[in-house]
Amino acid sequence: MDMAVVAACSAVLLFGAGFHLYWGLGGRLGAGVSLPQREDGSPAMKETAAGALLVGLVLTLVFVLVLGFAGLIQLPVAHWLQKTAIIFWAAIFTLRALSWSRYFGLFKRVRNTRFARYDSLLYSPSCLLLGLGFFLLALTDAA
Repeated sequence: MDMAVVAACSAVLLFGAGFHLYWGLGGRLGAGVSLPQREDGSPAMKETAAGALLVGLVLTLVFVLVLGFAGLIQLPVAHWLQKTAIIFWAAIFTLRALSWSRYFGLFKRVRNTRFARYDSLLYSPSCLLLGLGFFLLALTDAA
C-alpha cells in the first residue's frame, strides 16, 4: 500500500469534508463559489445546509474507508467489500472530474463564472486526484 497516496487522498477528503461541514453549519467563506452558476452568475441549484452537511458526512465516511482499506484503522467490514467500495468511489470521483456536464467537470460548457474557474483549478482536479489515487490503491492492494 502506497502511504503517500493514502496521505494525499486523505488530505483532499478532509479538506473537502471540512469545507462542506463548515458551509452546512452556516459558514460563508467560499460559499459564493461552492455551487455551479449559470452564465449570468445566478445559482444553478439551490443551496441548502442539509445538502452541504450530507456531502461533508459522505466525504468523512469515504476518508474512514480509506483509513480502513489502508489498514490504519479496523473496520467491521470484509476487506474485499472495502476494496469494492474504493473502486466504486474511484469511479465516482473520476466521473465527476471528467464530466461533460453543463456546469462542472473538466469538459463543462459554462466556463465564464466564478464557480467554473474554481472548478477548473481546484474542484475537478481534486476529484481526478481522488479517482486516480483510489484506483491506484485498489491496484496495489496486496491483501
